[in-house]
Amino acid sequence: AMGLIGFFVPRFLVGRAINKRLREFESQLPDTLGLWVNGLRSGYSVLQAIEAISQDSPEPTKTEFQRVVKEVQIGIDMDDAFGHLLERIQSEDLDLVVTAVSISRDTGGNLAEILDVITHTIRERIKLKGEVRVLTSQGRYTGYLISGLPIALTLLLQVISPGFMNPMFESRECGWPMLGVGLALIGIGGALISRIVDIEV
Repeated sequence: AMGLIGFFVPRFLVGRAINKRLREFESQLPDTLGLWVNGLRSGYSVLQAIEAISQDSPEPTKTEFQRVVKEVQIGIDMDDAFGHLLERIQSEDLDLVVTAVSISRDTGGNLAEILDVITHTIRERIKLKGEVRVLTSQGRYTGYLISGLPIALTLLLQVISPGFMNPMFESRECGWPMLGVGLALIGIGGALISRIVDIEV
């Protein structure tokens, strides 16, 4: 049981931290692109506009664009630097931006206008994601409740009738495997419910 907990809990916490960082980056992306567009229209080069973003943006955007600037300054091609950014921040919205920048550099299009259109598209997508999240929140919280119910019931039994669950906790041959399987099934059930209510926009 402890081995299963030691395996699943760190993976869960790391995944949660990565998802939180991704959501923060995506929520900041429209404002980031707004700074980028303003810089380009003020006469900045692409690199100068990125430098401005790396100085004026909040975390995690600030750190990520600082890494892009540093990579370009040491001689890495800008397309490759943005590719590395996309590997760290696996976002469909960012992928759209990186593709637009790459095409604009190759064909010489008006990058400011392209990014302006993308900004509007991303804002609408974020708005839609928020509406979907509200609509699916009931299913999500129901999943959390169902997942936590067995644990809450076990604790309640232990409080009402101390020692009632001791045979399970003390039996390494039967009790511990049952606990391990139970926790694993709770984790799998919670993951499945989260996936069901996680609607792609």
